[in-house]
Amino acid sequence: MNKKGLILIFLFVVSTVGFVALSNAATDDNKVDVIINYVPSAYVDMGYCWVEFDARFLDDNTVFGENDVISFSFSYDVAIEAWFGAVAPGGGLQTDEWFFEPQNNWTAGYTGTDLYNSTRFTGTMDVILDGYDMGMSNFDVGADGGTYQDIPIQLDIGWHYLTITASELVSDANHTEWSWTYSSDSKRFYVGENKDVIPTLVVAAYFNDVSVTANQVASQDLPSQGYNITDWLDAPRPVAEAVFATQYSIDVEGTNVTQVTTSIEANFNASDSNLNLVANIYGVVIDNIYEMGPMTYMWIVNNGEMDIANDTYEPETLTGLNVGQNYVYFLVYGFAADDIALDYGHAAPRLQVDTAIFNIWIGDLPESTGLGFGILISVSILGLAAALFVRRRK
Repeated sequence: MNKKGLILIFLFVVSTVGFVALSNAATDDNKVDVIINYVPSAYVDMGYCWVEFDARFLDDNTVFGENDVISFSFSYDVAIEAWFGAVAPGGGLQTDEWFFEPQNNWTAGYTGTDLYNSTRFTGTMDVILDGYDMGMSNFDVGADGGTYQDIPIQLDIGWHYLTITASELVSDANHTEWSWTYSSDSKRFYVGENKDVIPTLVVAAYFNDVSVTANQVASQDLPSQGYNITDWLDAPRPVAEAVFATQYSIDVEGTNVTQVTTSIEANFNASDSNLNLVANIYGVVIDNIYEMGPMTYMWIVNNGEMDIANDTYEPETLTGLNVGQNYVYFLVYGFAADDIALDYGHAAPRLQVDTAIFNIWIGDLPESTGLGFGILISVSILGLAAALFVRRRK
């Protein structure tokens, strides 16, 4: 006899500048109190776009119990643009390094073409825990020591995913052709009533795929984050939003889920133009604030690989769903003017990322799915008592 099962799709969009904690009542027996501990990350000079979680703090399939501390850290080499400075290529001013670097005038084997040493223009990264977008984890990229952060949170008993992605816009040695480079890493860990429990098996939901669609829309057609492109202080920036929430019903017998294809959509807006740059007294700036340069986007299922759109390929179907809780991420990377530089009327180019997160449940729905039928509580990952002191550029 078949039991009636459910595929539920719950989706919400969160900003990359904060941390969203979703919690049911504290008496929920399916939830465990833990502490997420961010340990300052380390810049490593790899010479290309690169991110990697530190397995000394969090490794794959680690088990945590009640009141345990889940620490994580990562190493990175990302050309982060930060007008106040950063531990990154070019000291956080890589756009200036790229723009003002002189050409090499080759004396030996000269071919008649002067080239540049610097090809990395700028980049950024994003950290996601399950359905919680932690942004760049808001660590102080301008401080060598970083900022330790402890965030109490309730997590469901079951498997959880921590994912980091990064992207950079790079040029050729002539500074005329542009392309994108990417990097990602992820860890899967289990939360139980105590750390001695045996984790449940991760069962693949075979033949269950996700059909995805990304719609580029006008800025004013974004329901929750729409903006007027003509407003200087509300200048173009990348925005991603989920389109709808839908519920499906299917037959389930044990873990053999009936074949079904789930369709999800994301709307987004980002500058998609040539990158025209000029110099002023503060450094390199975008010549036209309404044409800020190119964009890129990708989809990720759980802790799978990035499925990246490009000139010749558009992601349409994603695989890698499991029985139970799944997360599908849509990330759009695009340009915006640096917030601090804008205070000085200076449109310094800065790559930003925005995310739409889709929660997909496959199989019998438990009493608590951790999908947030409670209050959305927005807190800063930087910590309630910590303040980020910004060093202004001289």
